[in-house]
Amino acid sequence: MIARSRLVALALTAALAAGAACQANDHKEPGHPGASAKGPRGFTLVASGDILPHTSVIDRARFDARGSGYDFRPMFAGVKPVVSRADVALCHMETVYGADGQYSGYPAFKSPPEVAKGVAATGYDGCSTASDHSLDDGAAGILRTLNALDEARVRHAGAA
Repeated sequence: MIARSRLVALALTAALAAGAACQANDHKEPGHPGASAKGPRGFTLVASGDILPHTSVIDRARFDARGSGYDFRPMFAGVKPVVSRADVALCHMETVYGADGQYSGYPAFKSPPEVAKGVAATGYDGCSTASDHSLDDGAAGILRTLNALDEARVRHAGAA
């Protein structure tokens, strides 16, 4: 039931974003930056589901970093061509970030903050952050997550 409601919310968000972008494009006057003599231009929206590092994913990111922290970029490599070419790319950051090596998977997720760097390197513009795991490490976990996303220049909305 939860998964279905998330899909409905995601589809509604995509439809609203597409409608807003098309409407905004229709109102541009000739000569306005972004206006086209050929008419409105479309855009691409990529929206993906949960980024949810379980323990095995965290372990793989540590391996991929070759002894220097955590590197999630290789795990995103398969989607990077699609995400990086989108005009707007959004993800859902299901977990909060843990402190100084205190990382864990299920049931109380605390992901390495390097996830944000992987998300940014893949081309995501923003992430939703409100989830059933938002308080897995209390308010401090939310603050660490938002700060890491800010540092990686990934916009966010949801938990605060």
